[in-house]
Amino acid sequence: MNDDMTRERLGLGLQEVELSPAPLTPVVSLAHSLQQAFRGAVFPLTAEQLVWVARENEAPSHVVSLLGTLPRGRFPSVDTVALALGNASV
Repeated sequence: MNDDMTRERLGLGLQEVELSPAPLTPVVSLAHSLQQAFRGAVFPLTAEQLVWVARENEAPSHVVSLLGTLPRGRFPSVDTVALALGNASV
């Protein structure tokens, strides 16, 4: 393979990378989303109340949907909600 050809291809490849659109957005963790969704909430709350509070706090639709999968009952804290959703660290 010709070195000039390789340099030319590398130069074109670098140019394409530099011209890429907007930077990547950071992924917000579920734990952070739950903290935001329950801002101002006073526990314990039922599953239905959790959904209501999350909607009032304008939580993202995927968080509200996840909360809709919770079993019936009362949750004493955000941590217990996270555990019920399979996310042990809040």
